[in-house]
Amino acid sequence: MSQFYGYTVDITLKDKDETIRGIIEKIGDKEITLRNPVNVKKDGSYAKVDSSQLNISSSTIADLDVIELAKNDNKYIKKQMKLLKNKDQSQSRSQSNSEPLQQSESSQSKEKEKRGKSNKKKNTNNRLTSTSTSTSFGDSDSCLSPKNDLDVRYVDVYNEKPSQKKKKSDLMDEFDFAANLQKFDKKSVFEDISNNDHIDESNRLVSINRNDNKKEKYGIDEMVLKKNKHDGWDNNDNFDYSNVINGSNKAKKNTSSDTSQGNDSNISLQSRAVSTASYERKPSLTPSFAQFFSSIYDESPVPTCSTLQISDVFTLCKTKFELTDQILNENAGNNLSDLVVNKIIGGFRIALKNHNEAPLVLLLVGNNKAGSVALTTARHLFNKGMKTMVYLLYNTKISQDELFDEVDDELKRYSKIGGKMTNSIEQLEQYLNNPDGSPLEFIIDGLQGFDTDINDYGEQESAEANKLIHWCNSSKVPVLSLDIPSGLNPSSGTNDSNESLVVNSRFVASIGLPLSSNLNMYKFGYCEKGRVTHYLVDAGIPRRVYTMKGGLRKFDRRWFAESGSVELKVV
Repeated sequence: MSQFYGYTVDITLKDKDETIRGIIEKIGDKEITLRNPVNVKKDGSYAKVDSSQLNISSSTIADLDVIELAKNDNKYIKKQMKLLKNKDQSQSRSQSNSEPLQQSESSQSKEKEKRGKSNKKKNTNNRLTSTSTSTSFGDSDSCLSPKNDLDVRYVDVYNEKPSQKKKKSDLMDEFDFAANLQKFDKKSVFEDISNNDHIDESNRLVSINRNDNKKEKYGIDEMVLKKNKHDGWDNNDNFDYSNVINGSNKAKKNTSSDTSQGNDSNISLQSRAVSTASYERKPSLTPSFAQFFSSIYDESPVPTCSTLQISDVFTLCKTKFELTDQILNENAGNNLSDLVVNKIIGGFRIALKNHNEAPLVLLLVGNNKAGSVALTTARHLFNKGMKTMVYLLYNTKISQDELFDEVDDELKRYSKIGGKMTNSIEQLEQYLNNPDGSPLEFIIDGLQGFDTDINDYGEQESAEANKLIHWCNSSKVPVLSLDIPSGLNPSSGTNDSNESLVVNSRFVASIGLPLSSNLNMYKFGYCEKGRVTHYLVDAGIPRRVYTMKGGLRKFDRRWFAESGSVELKVV
């Protein structure tokens, strides 16, 4: 019990019904000695006790409460050790064999003190523990045998294993735990809590999820998962192609059982263009030399062509090898759709086990070669499971030129398979703002290509193109441009008329051969290296085409192998 030396405790006596507070000075088998004792009154005040030390018998103790732990210093422990040591020495002198016994005790005491000091350094939680055999109380003159001598040692109080255990009867005499537990009447306490509880039973937490009207049988329309909302994406009844398709070649509308359509939106594309971010040349960008490289071609420079050379290549394919524009467009559209699905968006988005909505791809189609390739790509993406939306920058009421035959044919094919298409900005807004539809995730820019300059459009077409380009640049949707970003001159790669009217593309896909103008936009500071990813897409051009003209012989190489597209690095 030596680990309790120095504790400040309150002791309640049985007979006198009073409480005494003091510091534990000594703990014996049948009594406890308190230092600086005081009486604690019921009002909390204190009354002094005459003596500086007070011995209290364990049989008179009703309750004991620890008020304060022992101080960090070992003043009380050292004092107790000194008293015990002096007592041992006085008792050893009275015995007949005092001299040999004193030597053994002295060596034993030194050894234990040495062991105690080493243990004290290892564990800061050690306490001084003394165990003594029971002696007759009040018989101070009796001689003690070696077995009855006090054994003082340092021990770990958390792992203490006393050599002598007190009897159960002695422990019960010191403090009766069972009797004190009986003083707490749990039944009366819970009755008081229930009597003071006035909360309605229905307002308790346990009653919130309780179903009072529990059914044993359910109807055929109950406990059934609801089907996903149908967004009406396959409904084309409200699309008017009369101002798109040429004269007698109007495409038939696709019918659908669902005639629902999203509500009109008051948000316009122009209002959504919160910024005019574009390919505008930055003063900080200095002109630099650039070349295309690819690991497929052993890191050798990739030759580039002019708009006249790529036009000659497509003409030779048609006249010499009977590869019509439809065949070349079909090859390019198929390979471009694979590029978008597998390398940009990700094929897992349209996997059969994917229960989420398919991503929505917007294709901006111009009245040119790039527009026909974009329409073919839209058809292949639609067949692969993508949701596609085509915006045609052409209207018979405002356009000055007739609809390109290739574009006209691809529009018919695309509309017949159920693809969505419009040339109205208002109608495009309805589907982009439809809350039940898929969000727009990707844009393919086919407004210009290598054979058209968007700056040469008419006034009304230029105004619509300006809205589309500013909206694309202000949105965070990635854009892939065909041949060259719309707004840059396909021959020079510059824009001298309106530098803000340039699509801010993240990807550029060259059809057949890469254009030299794509490198010029780096040379003249329209774009930073590394910001745009370039791809070369296979259109199925025969290699013998490049041997038919001297200016095309530098392109006579094996462009494609295991894939229909190749990534080009700008160095």
